[in-house]
Amino acid sequence: MLPVKRLSYALLGLLLVGCEDESRKALENVPVEPSATLVMVDDSAITRAQLELTIERTLGESAPLFATEEVERKILESLVNSRAMALLAERELGASERAQLDLKAQAYREELLVRHYLQAHATPEPVTAEQVVDYYDRHPDEFGGGVEKSFETITSDQALEEPMRAELITLLSGALVRGDNWQALVATWRNAGKPLEYRQNRLKPDMLEQPLRGLVESTQVGDIAPLLVDGQLLLLRVTGEQRLPVRPLSEVSGTIREKLAPQALKQAVKSLSTKALQEVKVQYSSH
Repeated sequence: MLPVKRLSYALLGLLLVGCEDESRKALENVPVEPSATLVMVDDSAITRAQLELTIERTLGESAPLFATEEVERKILESLVNSRAMALLAERELGASERAQLDLKAQAYREELLVRHYLQAHATPEPVTAEQVVDYYDRHPDEFGGGVEKSFETITSDQALEEPMRAELITLLSGALVRGDNWQALVATWRNAGKPLEYRQNRLKPDMLEQPLRGLVESTQVGDIAPLLVDGQLLLLRVTGEQRLPVRPLSEVSGTIREKLAPQALKQAVKSLSTKALQEVKVQYSSH
């Protein structure tokens, strides 16, 4: 006598073989018309058109290459399984759940219809050479232009508490910071036990985070500006400024067209929306 588990496996194998035979026969014997019914799951029909759509959604553009008879059979059986679970799930739905499902199905259908309408009617105007030049002239910073600043900083390397904060504020407000060699000055202070660091940088201010970005942008060459943020002190001195050359238009025109294309499409959709409203009757409820 077979154990229960082995018997279950044997029965499952027989059922699978049976399903394979039935699905294979359906594919072989049913007419190729899209409306032809391949399987009935209770009173719900699975047609050849539904199978072909599922194959296309599953395999995409590769469908003609990989949609063999065996693949079609497996996808058909998957459709049968899905339909069976869907029918059972529908029986379990309450009235409110069914209403929510209907709303979601309606919204998805409307989304597909809108997508179809836009694909058929929304034809954006091509980006013109004049638009490319205008964008290039108005956004030089995007193409290597703008200003690069050289600056040096003295910062505390830890959050400060009194009396150390007051002592460092006095140091950084004194006459010594008016000297040229901050690096040597900070080295002297560090040897005396002061928690300070010296750094040099050269970059475009827009690469910095606020509030340091705003401080660098607003400070002129040769000027010194203080900053207190998150309990730490910072003293900034801008030492140089260089205007960067802009990449030639010929190198960036393609990039500009890619940036402007979505704007052109957005304008086309907006125009199409206005036209659509003119062709239907819209009446808002007043109560």
